[in-house]
Amino acid sequence: MPAATSPSPPLTRTGTGTGITKLTNCRLIIGDSLIPSDLFIDSLTGKILEPSNTTTLLPDITLDLQNRIVSPGLIDCQLNGAFGFNFSTLTSSTEYLKNIHSLNKKLIRTGVTSYLPTLTSQTPELYHSALPHLGPLPSISSNRHHRNPQNGSESLGAHVEGPFLSPLQHGIHDPSVLRAAHSFQDLEHVYGSSNLSSSSGSSGGGANIKLITIAPERGSIVTLIPELVARGIVVSIGHTETSLPIASTAVKAGATMITHLFNAMKPLHHREPGVFGLLGLAAPVPGEEDKTCKRPYYGVIADGIHLHPLSVCLAYNLHPRGFILVTDAMHLAGMPDGKYEWVNGEKTEWIEKRGSKLCIAEPPSSSSSLPPSPPSSPPQSLLAGKQNGHHVNGHVNGGPGRTHDREVTTQNGNGVEKKKQCGGGGGIAGSSATLLECVNNVLQWTGMSVSKALASVTSTPAEMLGLKGIKGSLAPGADADLVVFEEVEVEVEDLLDGSRKISRKQLVVDEVWKFGERVFVRDRTALVSSKS
Repeated sequence: MPAATSPSPPLTRTGTGTGITKLTNCRLIIGDSLIPSDLFIDSLTGKILEPSNTTTLLPDITLDLQNRIVSPGLIDCQLNGAFGFNFSTLTSSTEYLKNIHSLNKKLIRTGVTSYLPTLTSQTPELYHSALPHLGPLPSISSNRHHRNPQNGSESLGAHVEGPFLSPLQHGIHDPSVLRAAHSFQDLEHVYGSSNLSSSSGSSGGGANIKLITIAPERGSIVTLIPELVARGIVVSIGHTETSLPIASTAVKAGATMITHLFNAMKPLHHREPGVFGLLGLAAPVPGEEDKTCKRPYYGVIADGIHLHPLSVCLAYNLHPRGFILVTDAMHLAGMPDGKYEWVNGEKTEWIEKRGSKLCIAEPPSSSSSLPPSPPSSPPQSLLAGKQNGHHVNGHVNGGPGRTHDREVTTQNGNGVEKKKQCGGGGGIAGSSATLLECVNNVLQWTGMSVSKALASVTSTPAEMLGLKGIKGSLAPGADADLVVFEEVEVEVEDLLDGSRKISRKQLVVDEVWKFGERVFVRDRTALVSSKS
């Protein structure tokens, strides 16, 4: 791709000592638009500055971005792991923290500056051990250790996806650890009471848990939603067999999110729309918001594996303001193809990685077939929406969104269960796509504007998490987490007519800034301090 060899933007230093950087000759993501404007950021506070307050100050650095796009840093609300590390696997706290630090340093180079480390359905012992390490940073802090740009991507608090899920929609979650909740004490027993408290952790940045995925039909968990919301925890509906009436009851109780829409839930039926029906609710009448069921936000995995591209388009067109792209990426994101061991709840399985697709597999025949160790840094291809040298654009295994998978019906102790099968016979074990790949897929499939596509991974998730004005924004006072994108035109196949080529925009990560300091530059892969 020509953009991969383009020169770095010219940088001018004045050495004034103000800590201010001026980004000029660029287009800013403001709302749903791309606005040509300068942006001023402060490396001392890590915040975006009000332009009117900088008129008498000479910036330390002026960076001409040559018409590149400046976006808020990307936010992934569902990341199970990456670069060989799984958040749900903990052998020792020392090794766990080391792996988190390594992941954060690599992940930020893909444009993801903040994320929710996601734990699948696990035993209480695992949650109690892991969650204290996954809490958010303080929202306001003068402690530079907490807000050190060189630490890489930042946790906004954990997403616990389970174990209060439907046994009939467990997906790849270990069904033996699933359970129902009847009281708040049940939640405290599973997660640990301190991890549900806003005073948890030493940083004081809120509860270690930021988001919980539940199946509303499990026990009395709907009655516990108001208490979770009061503690600043977002409640999401997922892995569920629930009907629309029960789902709407959960929303009225305070649930504001749907976990990976379409996946691991009862499918849309014209007489019983299920969870999907929540997107079709009418907007509340002004002044009567408390009397109506509000449409929730919803996560979508646009990797070309979990969903057909037109399913993604359908959801977006129905409720664009709630559209949030997530990866649901497993620990094999950024890893070479091959077979890998995976600890799943209380059992050990094997996963085979084929591009961005992951399938349950048989163990390898010999140790010689095991893949190499995690790369020291993300491949350059990940910055341009590719894996293994190929665009991840939904044309996987024979066509747009088609995976040559089949659905098989089996019997278990809880009744009939349906599972998707990979082409090789094993079940789909998830994806290893990056968030930028998902953004580029949506740009290809829908033809939506770049600003609207980026809203789904910046301002919309920030708003859903209650972080509007702090993350996902270029407004004055927001954290100066930024991604500079180069925009390129590519030829792609038409979704309905593969013989026809159409032109679409794609984004490539050019630079990443964290708390007002530039931490990544494409090609040179150099960490550059704005003070050096």
